[in-house]
Amino acid sequence: MDGITGPLKNLLDRIIPLGEPFFELRDGHCRHPGRKGAKGGKLVLVSNCGFWEMDNFDPLLAHMEAMSKNVGREFAGALLSLHGPVLKAMLDQGYPVEDVLEAAREAGRQLVQKGEMDPGTLATVSRELIRKSSERSWPR
Repeated sequence: MDGITGPLKNLLDRIIPLGEPFFELRDGHCRHPGRKGAKGGKLVLVSNCGFWEMDNFDPLLAHMEAMSKNVGREFAGALLSLHGPVLKAMLDQGYPVEDVLEAAREAGRQLVQKGEMDPGTLATVSRELIRKSSERSWPR
């Protein structure tokens, strides 16, 4: 909730050996230098959220950006989808949300071909799927 899931934190902790157990000063911060022979690359976050507001991703994004700096990799951006649990049900029921999946595929192509993802494509991935209401939207 408002951060990193347990499984993602476990994955991030498992990449710690990619850094040397020493410190170096990089961009005014103490960091671990990367191990020789460790392959580099960009980091991309793919995440969903059950809520409506994009700011629910802020703690997770801050953590991922900090982690990218720590391992000396570029943070290439994030595919962020609202209403994650609802998307599959909407697809199964024929709602017009196929554009979200196609935009996610296109963002992947853009990342591979150009090294970055278009903001418009990312906006489609994270578009609102259901309207926010002051009434309860889930059965009791």
